[in-house]
Amino acid sequence: MKKKRKAGVAVLSFQLILLLLWTGPVWAEDILPTAGKPLTLEQCTAIALKYHPSLRANQATIEASKARVEQALAAYYPQVNLNTTFNNSTSNYSAITRSGSNNWTFYDFYSAGPSLTQNLYDFGRTASNVTINRENVKANEEELAITRQGVTLNVKQAYFSVLQTLRLVLVAEETINQNKQRLEQARGFFQAGTRPKIEVTKAEMDLASAELNLIRAKNNYQVARVNLNNALGLRQGLDFAIEDVLDFKAYEIILEEILKLSLTQRPEIMQLKARQRGQEAAIKLAQASYYPTLTGNASYLYRGPEISDLYWDLSFGATLSIPLFSGFSSSNQVTEARSSLKNLRSQEENLKLNIRLEAEQAYLGLKEADERIRVTQKAVIHAQENYDLANGRYRVGVGSPLEVTDAEVSLTNARANHIQALYDYKVAQAKIEKAMGMIK
Repeated sequence: MKKKRKAGVAVLSFQLILLLLWTGPVWAEDILPTAGKPLTLEQCTAIALKYHPSLRANQATIEASKARVEQALAAYYPQVNLNTTFNNSTSNYSAITRSGSNNWTFYDFYSAGPSLTQNLYDFGRTASNVTINRENVKANEEELAITRQGVTLNVKQAYFSVLQTLRLVLVAEETINQNKQRLEQARGFFQAGTRPKIEVTKAEMDLASAELNLIRAKNNYQVARVNLNNALGLRQGLDFAIEDVLDFKAYEIILEEILKLSLTQRPEIMQLKARQRGQEAAIKLAQASYYPTLTGNASYLYRGPEISDLYWDLSFGATLSIPLFSGFSSSNQVTEARSSLKNLRSQEENLKLNIRLEAEQAYLGLKEADERIRVTQKAVIHAQENYDLANGRYRVGVGSPLEVTDAEVSLTNARANHIQALYDYKVAQAKIEKAMGMIK
Protein backbone atom coordinates (compact mmCIF):
# COMPACT_ATOMS: atom_id res chain seq x y z
CA MET A 1 0.00 0.00 0.00
CA LYS A 2 2.81 2.40 0.92
CA LYS A 3 4.66 1.62 -2.30
CA LYS A 4 1.55 2.37 -4.33
CA ARG A 5 1.00 5.58 -2.41
CA LYS A 6 4.55 6.74 -3.09
CA ALA A 7 4.18 5.81 -6.72
CA GLY A 8 0.91 7.73 -6.92
CA VAL A 9 2.59 10.83 -5.56
CA ALA A 10 5.71 10.42 -7.69
CA VAL A 11 3.85 10.37 -10.99
CA LEU A 12 2.31 13.80 -10.38
CA SER A 13 3.86 16.46 -12.63
CA PHE A 14 5.73 19.60 -11.67
CA GLN A 15 3.72 22.03 -13.75
CA LEU A 16 3.56 24.32 -10.74
CA ILE A 17 7.33 24.85 -10.90
CA LEU A 18 7.11 25.73 -14.58
CA LEU A 19 4.35 28.25 -13.89
CA LEU A 20 6.27 29.85 -11.05
CA LEU A 21 9.29 30.27 -13.29
CA TRP A 22 7.16 31.54 -16.17
CA THR A 23 5.46 34.22 -14.10
CA GLY A 24 8.84 35.80 -13.36
CA PRO A 25 9.88 37.66 -10.22
CA VAL A 26 6.41 37.63 -8.68
CA TRP A 27 7.14 34.26 -7.07
CA ALA A 28 9.88 34.03 -4.44
CA GLU A 29 12.61 31.46 -5.05
CA ASP A 30 12.60 30.29 -1.45
CA ILE A 31 8.99 29.05 -1.87
CA LEU A 32 9.81 26.82 -4.84
CA PRO A 33 10.18 23.12 -3.96
CA THR A 34 13.46 21.35 -4.53
CA ALA A 35 13.50 19.59 -7.90
CA GLY A 36 12.17 16.06 -7.56
CA LYS A 37 10.42 16.71 -4.24
CA PRO A 38 6.73 17.37 -3.55
CA LEU A 39 5.43 20.56 -1.98
CA THR A 40 5.15 20.41 1.79
CA LEU A 41 2.26 21.75 3.84
CA GLU A 42 4.49 24.60 5.02
CA GLN A 43 5.34 25.55 1.42
CA CYS A 44 1.70 25.50 0.38
CA THR A 45 0.82 27.69 3.35
CA ALA A 46 3.63 30.11 2.50
CA ILE A 47 2.38 30.39 -1.10
CA ALA A 48 -1.16 31.15 0.05
CA LEU A 49 -0.06 33.70 2.65
CA LYS A 50 2.08 35.49 0.10
CA TYR A 51 -0.20 35.55 -2.91
CA HIS A 52 -3.83 35.00 -1.88
CA PRO A 53 -5.90 37.94 -3.18
CA SER A 54 -7.89 38.33 0.05
CA LEU A 55 -4.66 39.14 1.89
CA ARG A 56 -3.70 41.72 -0.71
CA ALA A 57 -7.08 43.33 -0.18
CA ASN A 58 -6.40 43.56 3.56
CA GLN A 59 -2.99 45.07 2.88
CA ALA A 60 -4.57 47.73 0.69
CA THR A 61 -7.06 48.54 3.46
CA ILE A 62 -4.20 48.95 5.94
CA GLU A 63 -2.36 51.29 3.58
CA ALA A 64 -5.51 53.37 3.14
CA SER A 65 -6.06 53.60 6.92
CA LYS A 66 -2.44 54.68 7.44
CA ALA A 67 -2.99 57.42 4.88
CA ARG A 68 -6.01 58.59 6.89
CA VAL A 69 -3.76 58.89 9.95
CA GLU A 70 -1.50 61.26 8.01
CA GLN A 71 -4.56 63.21 6.90
CA ALA A 72 -5.62 63.62 10.53
CA LEU A 73 -2.10 64.72 11.51
CA ALA A 74 -2.28 67.44 8.85
CA ALA A 75 -4.44 69.50 11.23
CA TYR A 76 -1.35 70.06 13.41
CA TYR A 77 0.47 71.84 10.57
CA PRO A 78 -0.17 75.28 9.07
CA GLN A 79 -2.31 75.53 5.98
CA VAL A 80 -0.86 77.83 3.30
CA ASN A 81 -2.89 79.00 0.31
CA LEU A 82 -2.38 81.41 -2.55
CA ASN A 83 -5.51 83.51 -2.99
CA THR A 84 -6.62 85.90 -5.71
CA THR A 85 -9.88 87.81 -5.48
CA PHE A 86 -11.88 90.41 -7.38
CA ASN A 87 -14.71 92.42 -5.77
CA ASN A 88 -16.97 95.22 -6.98
CA SER A 89 -18.34 96.99 -3.91
CA THR A 90 -18.93 100.33 -2.20
CA SER A 91 -16.16 101.83 -0.10
CA ASN A 92 -18.11 103.74 2.56
CA TYR A 93 -15.83 102.71 5.34
CA SER A 94 -12.95 104.53 3.66
CA ALA A 95 -15.29 107.38 2.75
CA ILE A 96 -16.28 107.84 6.39
CA THR A 97 -12.65 107.94 7.34
CA ARG A 98 -12.00 110.66 4.80
CA SER A 99 -15.15 112.78 4.72
CA GLY A 100 -17.83 111.20 6.91
CA SER A 101 -20.23 110.72 3.98
CA ASN A 102 -21.94 107.64 2.50
CA ASN A 103 -22.65 106.97 -1.14
CA TRP A 104 -23.64 104.27 -3.57
CA THR A 105 -20.52 104.45 -5.69
CA PHE A 106 -19.05 101.02 -6.53
CA TYR A 107 -15.34 100.40 -6.94
CA ASP A 108 -13.34 97.52 -8.42
CA PHE A 109 -11.04 95.85 -5.93
CA TYR A 110 -8.25 93.35 -6.62
CA SER A 111 -6.09 91.33 -4.20
CA ALA A 112 -3.53 88.53 -4.50
CA GLY A 113 -1.10 86.87 -2.11
CA PRO A 114 -0.42 83.98 0.24
CA SER A 115 -2.35 83.34 3.43
CA LEU A 116 -1.59 81.07 6.38
CA THR A 117 -3.90 79.55 8.98
CA GLN A 118 -2.80 77.57 12.00
CA ASN A 119 -4.92 75.63 14.46
CA LEU A 120 -3.77 76.87 17.87
CA TYR A 121 -6.05 74.96 20.23
CA ASP A 122 -9.17 72.88 19.65
CA PHE A 123 -9.69 71.10 22.99
CA GLY A 124 -8.48 67.72 21.70
CA ARG A 125 -10.39 67.53 18.44
CA THR A 126 -7.29 66.85 16.36
CA ALA A 127 -5.72 64.52 18.93
CA SER A 128 -8.92 62.47 19.18
CA ASN A 129 -9.23 62.26 15.40
CA VAL A 130 -5.63 61.05 15.14
CA THR A 131 -6.25 58.44 17.85
CA ILE A 132 -9.37 57.17 16.07
CA ASN A 133 -7.50 56.66 12.82
CA ARG A 134 -4.51 55.04 14.51
CA GLU A 135 -6.76 52.55 16.26
CA ASN A 136 -8.43 51.89 12.90
CA VAL A 137 -5.01 50.95 11.55
CA LYS A 138 -4.54 48.47 14.41
CA ALA A 139 -8.01 47.06 13.84
CA ASN A 140 -7.28 46.60 10.13
CA GLU A 141 -3.97 44.91 10.95
CA GLU A 142 -5.85 42.47 13.17
CA GLU A 143 -8.31 41.94 10.30
CA LEU A 144 -5.31 40.91 8.20
CA ALA A 145 -4.33 38.44 10.94
CA ILE A 146 -7.89 37.06 10.96
CA THR A 147 -7.76 36.58 7.19
CA ARG A 148 -4.35 34.90 7.46
CA GLN A 149 -5.81 32.44 9.95
CA GLY A 150 -8.74 31.69 7.68
CA VAL A 151 -6.50 31.24 4.63
CA THR A 152 -4.13 28.97 6.54
CA LEU A 153 -6.96 26.81 7.88
CA ASN A 154 -8.47 26.51 4.39
CA VAL A 155 -5.10 25.46 2.97
CA LYS A 156 -4.65 22.80 5.65
CA GLN A 157 -8.15 21.42 5.18
CA ALA A 158 -7.74 21.33 1.40
CA TYR A 159 -4.25 19.81 1.72
CA PHE A 160 -5.46 17.03 4.02
CA SER A 161 -8.48 16.47 1.79
CA VAL A 162 -6.19 15.83 -1.18
CA LEU A 163 -4.26 13.25 0.85
CA GLN A 164 -7.48 11.68 2.09
CA THR A 165 -9.00 11.32 -1.38
CA LEU A 166 -5.70 10.06 -2.81
CA ARG A 167 -5.60 7.30 -0.23
CA LEU A 168 -9.20 6.41 -1.01
CA VAL A 169 -8.23 6.15 -4.68
CA LEU A 170 -5.50 3.69 -3.72
CA VAL A 171 -7.98 1.70 -1.62
CA ALA A 172 -10.37 1.60 -4.58
CA GLU A 173 -7.57 0.45 -6.89
CA GLU A 174 -6.59 -2.30 -4.48
CA THR A 175 -10.22 -3.39 -4.25
CA ILE A 176 -10.33 -3.67 -8.04
CA ASN A 177 -7.23 -5.86 -8.01
CA GLN A 178 -8.85 -8.11 -5.40
CA ASN A 179 -12.00 -8.39 -7.52
CA LYS A 180 -9.97 -9.18 -10.63
CA GLN A 181 -8.22 -12.01 -8.80
CA ARG A 182 -11.52 -13.39 -7.54
CA LEU A 183 -12.98 -13.17 -11.06
CA GLU A 184 -10.07 -15.21 -12.41
CA GLN A 185 -10.61 -17.74 -9.63
CA ALA A 186 -14.34 -17.95 -10.38
CA ARG A 187 -13.63 -18.47 -14.09
CA GLY A 188 -11.12 -21.17 -13.26
CA PHE A 189 -13.58 -22.99 -10.98
CA PHE A 190 -16.30 -22.73 -13.64
CA GLN A 191 -14.05 -24.06 -16.38
CA ALA A 192 -13.03 -26.92 -14.09
CA GLY A 193 -16.70 -27.63 -13.49
CA THR A 194 -16.48 -27.19 -9.70
CA ARG A 195 -18.45 -23.94 -9.45
CA PRO A 196 -21.58 -22.66 -11.21
CA LYS A 197 -21.69 -19.87 -13.78
CA ILE A 198 -23.48 -17.56 -11.33
CA GLU A 199 -20.28 -17.12 -9.33
CA VAL A 200 -18.52 -15.78 -12.43
CA THR A 201 -21.38 -13.39 -13.06
CA LYS A 202 -21.34 -12.18 -9.46
CA ALA A 203 -17.58 -11.65 -9.60
CA GLU A 204 -18.03 -9.58 -12.77
CA MET A 205 -20.74 -7.51 -11.07
CA ASP A 206 -18.52 -6.93 -8.03
CA LEU A 207 -15.69 -5.85 -10.31
CA ALA A 208 -17.95 -3.37 -12.12
CA SER A 209 -19.10 -1.97 -8.79
CA ALA A 210 -15.47 -1.58 -7.68
CA GLU A 211 -14.63 0.20 -10.93
CA LEU A 212 -17.54 2.57 -10.36
CA ASN A 213 -16.23 3.33 -6.86
CA LEU A 214 -12.81 4.05 -8.36
CA ILE A 215 -14.33 6.55 -10.80
CA ARG A 216 -16.00 8.33 -7.92
CA ALA A 217 -12.84 8.27 -5.84
CA LYS A 218 -10.79 9.76 -8.67
CA ASN A 219 -13.37 12.48 -9.22
CA ASN A 220 -13.32 13.32 -5.50
CA TYR A 221 -9.54 13.52 -5.72
CA GLN A 222 -9.72 15.95 -8.65
CA VAL A 223 -12.25 18.09 -6.78
CA ALA A 224 -9.92 18.13 -3.78
CA ARG A 225 -7.06 19.26 -6.05
CA VAL A 226 -9.21 22.10 -7.37
CA ASN A 227 -10.07 23.15 -3.83
CA LEU A 228 -6.38 23.17 -2.90
CA ASN A 229 -5.53 25.37 -5.88
CA ASN A 230 -8.31 27.72 -4.87
CA ALA A 231 -7.10 27.80 -1.25
CA LEU A 232 -3.62 28.69 -2.49
CA GLY A 233 -5.01 31.57 -4.53
CA LEU A 234 -3.88 30.02 -7.83
CA ARG A 235 -5.81 31.04 -10.91
CA GLN A 236 -4.63 28.13 -13.06
CA GLY A 237 -5.69 24.52 -12.72
CA LEU A 238 -2.40 22.94 -11.71
CA ASP A 239 -1.39 19.41 -10.77
CA PHE A 240 1.59 19.15 -8.44
CA ALA A 241 2.86 16.64 -5.92
CA ILE A 242 2.38 17.21 -2.19
CA GLU A 243 3.99 15.51 0.77
CA ASP A 244 1.91 12.85 2.52
CA VAL A 245 1.62 13.84 6.20
CA LEU A 246 -1.71 12.19 6.96
CA ASP A 247 -0.17 9.56 9.22
CA PHE A 248 -1.09 9.72 12.91
CA LYS A 249 1.12 11.77 15.22
CA ALA A 250 -0.20 12.50 18.69
CA TYR A 251 -0.91 16.17 19.46
CA GLU A 252 -0.63 16.63 23.20
CA ILE A 253 -2.60 19.57 24.58
CA ILE A 254 -5.10 20.22 27.35
CA LEU A 255 -8.36 22.14 27.14
CA GLU A 256 -7.30 24.70 29.78
CA GLU A 257 -4.29 25.71 27.68
CA ILE A 258 -6.45 26.10 24.58
CA LEU A 259 -8.96 28.30 26.40
CA LYS A 260 -6.26 30.44 28.00
CA LEU A 261 -4.47 31.17 24.73
CA SER A 262 -7.67 31.57 22.72
CA LEU A 263 -8.85 34.40 24.99
CA THR A 264 -5.52 36.26 24.93
CA GLN A 265 -4.06 35.73 21.46
CA ARG A 266 -7.02 35.73 19.12
CA PRO A 267 -6.83 38.65 16.66
CA GLU A 268 -10.61 39.04 16.79
CA ILE A 269 -10.37 40.11 20.45
CA MET A 270 -7.43 42.41 19.77
CA GLN A 271 -9.37 43.94 16.90
CA LEU A 272 -12.35 44.69 19.13
CA LYS A 273 -10.02 46.17 21.76
CA ALA A 274 -8.60 48.53 19.12
CA ARG A 275 -12.09 49.50 18.00
CA GLN A 276 -13.08 50.18 21.61
CA ARG A 277 -10.08 52.47 22.10
CA GLY A 278 -10.99 54.24 18.88
CA GLN A 279 -14.58 54.63 20.07
CA GLU A 280 -13.39 56.09 23.38
CA ALA A 281 -11.51 58.69 21.33
CA ALA A 282 -14.70 59.25 19.31
CA ILE A 283 -16.50 60.11 22.56
CA LYS A 284 -13.83 62.69 23.37
CA LEU A 285 -14.13 64.08 19.85
CA ALA A 286 -17.89 64.46 20.24
CA GLN A 287 -17.47 66.12 23.66
CA ALA A 288 -14.95 68.56 22.20
CA SER A 289 -17.71 70.07 20.08
CA TYR A 290 -18.94 71.80 23.27
CA TYR A 291 -15.73 73.82 23.47
CA PRO A 292 -14.30 76.71 21.37
CA THR A 293 -11.53 76.58 18.79
CA LEU A 294 -8.69 79.06 18.50
CA THR A 295 -7.14 79.64 15.08
CA GLY A 296 -4.33 81.96 14.06
CA ASN A 297 -4.00 83.53 10.63
CA ALA A 298 -1.57 85.65 8.66
CA SER A 299 -1.59 87.04 5.14
CA TYR A 300 0.58 89.04 2.80
CA LEU A 301 -1.57 90.59 0.11
CA TYR A 302 -1.20 92.96 -2.80
CA ARG A 303 -4.41 95.02 -3.03
CA GLY A 304 -5.70 97.90 -5.06
CA PRO A 305 -8.38 99.26 -7.40
CA GLU A 306 -6.45 98.17 -10.50
CA ILE A 307 -4.15 95.27 -11.30
CA SER A 308 -1.44 97.74 -12.33
CA ASP A 309 -1.83 99.75 -9.11
CA LEU A 310 -1.48 97.28 -6.19
CA TYR A 311 -0.08 97.93 -2.72
CA TRP A 312 1.08 95.32 -0.22
CA ASP A 313 -0.49 94.77 3.17
CA LEU A 314 0.65 92.39 5.90
CA SER A 315 -1.87 91.18 8.48
CA PHE A 316 -1.91 88.94 11.55
CA GLY A 317 -4.86 87.81 13.58
CA ALA A 318 -6.63 85.12 15.56
CA THR A 319 -10.15 83.74 15.56
CA LEU A 320 -11.89 82.33 18.60
CA SER A 321 -15.00 80.37 17.64
CA ILE A 322 -17.35 79.58 20.53
CA PRO A 323 -20.25 77.19 19.85
CA LEU A 324 -23.45 78.55 21.40
CA PHE A 325 -26.18 76.31 20.00
CA SER A 326 -25.94 73.47 17.48
CA GLY A 327 -29.49 72.22 17.48
CA PHE A 328 -28.65 69.54 20.10
CA SER A 329 -26.35 67.78 17.62
CA SER A 330 -23.39 67.76 20.05
CA SER A 331 -25.27 66.02 22.86
CA ASN A 332 -26.69 63.46 20.45
CA GLN A 333 -23.24 62.81 18.97
CA VAL A 334 -21.93 62.09 22.47
CA THR A 335 -24.87 59.76 23.16
CA GLU A 336 -24.32 57.95 19.86
CA ALA A 337 -20.60 57.50 20.55
CA ARG A 338 -21.23 56.13 24.05
CA SER A 339 -23.87 53.72 22.76
CA SER A 340 -21.47 52.49 20.09
CA LEU A 341 -18.87 51.80 22.78
CA LYS A 342 -21.42 49.77 24.76
CA ASN A 343 -22.18 47.84 21.59
CA LEU A 344 -18.49 47.01 21.05
CA ARG A 345 -18.11 45.82 24.63
CA SER A 346 -21.14 43.57 24.23
CA GLN A 347 -19.64 42.25 20.99
CA GLU A 348 -16.47 41.39 22.89
CA GLU A 349 -18.39 39.36 25.47
CA ASN A 350 -20.30 37.54 22.74
CA LEU A 351 -17.06 36.92 20.84
CA LYS A 352 -15.45 35.37 23.92
CA LEU A 353 -18.39 33.00 24.24
CA ASN A 354 -18.08 31.99 20.57
CA ILE A 355 -14.30 31.55 20.85
CA ARG A 356 -14.72 29.35 23.90
CA LEU A 357 -17.30 27.27 22.03
CA GLU A 358 -15.00 27.00 19.01
CA ALA A 359 -12.07 25.95 21.19
CA GLU A 360 -14.07 23.31 23.08
CA GLN A 361 -15.56 21.90 19.88
CA ALA A 362 -12.11 21.65 18.28
CA TYR A 363 -10.72 19.93 21.37
CA LEU A 364 -13.58 17.45 21.54
CA GLY A 365 -13.22 16.80 17.82
CA LEU A 366 -9.53 16.02 18.35
CA LYS A 367 -10.22 13.60 21.19
CA GLU A 368 -13.01 11.91 19.26
CA ALA A 369 -10.84 11.51 16.16
CA ASP A 370 -8.01 10.16 18.31
CA GLU A 371 -10.27 7.45 19.72
CA ARG A 372 -11.62 6.63 16.24
CA ILE A 373 -8.09 6.24 14.92
CA ARG A 374 -7.28 3.64 17.55
CA VAL A 375 -10.55 1.77 16.97
CA THR A 376 -10.29 1.86 13.17
CA GLN A 377 -6.70 0.63 13.30
CA LYS A 378 -7.91 -2.50 15.05
CA ALA A 379 -10.86 -2.73 12.68
CA VAL A 380 -8.54 -2.69 9.65
CA ILE A 381 -6.40 -5.45 11.14
CA HIS A 382 -9.41 -7.63 11.91
CA ALA A 383 -11.07 -6.88 8.56
CA GLN A 384 -7.86 -7.80 6.73
CA GLU A 385 -7.60 -11.04 8.66
CA ASN A 386 -11.26 -11.81 7.97
CA TYR A 387 -10.79 -11.12 4.26
CA ASP A 388 -7.68 -13.29 4.07
CA LEU A 389 -9.56 -16.16 5.73
CA ALA A 390 -12.61 -15.78 3.49
CA ASN A 391 -10.49 -15.49 0.36
CA GLY A 392 -8.40 -18.49 1.40
CA ARG A 393 -11.51 -20.57 1.93
CA TYR A 394 -12.78 -19.56 -1.50
CA ARG A 395 -9.47 -20.45 -3.21
CA VAL A 396 -9.61 -23.99 -1.87
CA GLY A 397 -13.25 -24.31 -2.90
CA VAL A 398 -14.76 -24.27 0.59
CA GLY A 399 -16.01 -20.71 1.01
CA SER A 400 -18.75 -18.91 -0.88
CA PRO A 401 -18.36 -15.77 -3.05
CA LEU A 402 -20.87 -13.95 -0.85
CA GLU A 403 -18.60 -14.57 2.14
CA VAL A 404 -15.65 -13.07 0.25
CA THR A 405 -17.71 -10.12 -0.92
CA ASP A 406 -18.86 -9.33 2.61
CA ALA A 407 -15.31 -9.54 3.91
CA GLU A 408 -14.08 -7.31 1.09
CA VAL A 409 -16.74 -4.68 1.78
CA SER A 410 -15.88 -4.77 5.48
CA LEU A 411 -12.19 -4.31 4.69
CA THR A 412 -12.85 -1.42 2.31
CA ASN A 413 -15.10 0.31 4.82
CA ALA A 414 -12.60 -0.22 7.63
CA ARG A 415 -9.82 1.36 5.55
CA ALA A 416 -12.06 4.29 4.53
CA ASN A 417 -13.09 4.85 8.17
CA HIS A 418 -9.45 4.85 9.25
CA ILE A 419 -8.52 7.36 6.55
CA GLN A 420 -11.49 9.55 7.55
CA ALA A 421 -10.38 9.43 11.20
CA LEU A 422 -6.85 10.50 10.23
CA TYR A 423 -8.25 13.40 8.19
CA ASP A 424 -10.55 14.50 11.00
CA TYR A 425 -7.67 14.40 13.49
CA LYS A 426 -5.47 16.61 11.31
CA VAL A 427 -8.29 19.08 10.68
CA ALA A 428 -9.17 19.19 14.39
CA GLN A 429 -5.53 19.95 15.18
CA ALA A 430 -5.54 22.79 12.65
CA LYS A 431 -8.77 24.17 14.14
CA ILE A 432 -7.23 24.10 17.63
CA GLU A 433 -4.24 26.09 16.39
CA LYS A 434 -6.61 28.61 14.85
CA ALA A 435 -8.71 28.74 18.02
CA MET A 436 -5.59 29.58 20.04
CA GLY A 437 -4.55 32.33 17.64
CA MET A 438 -1.25 30.60 16.88
CA ILE A 439 -1.31 31.63 13.21
CA LYS A 440 0.10 35.11 12.70
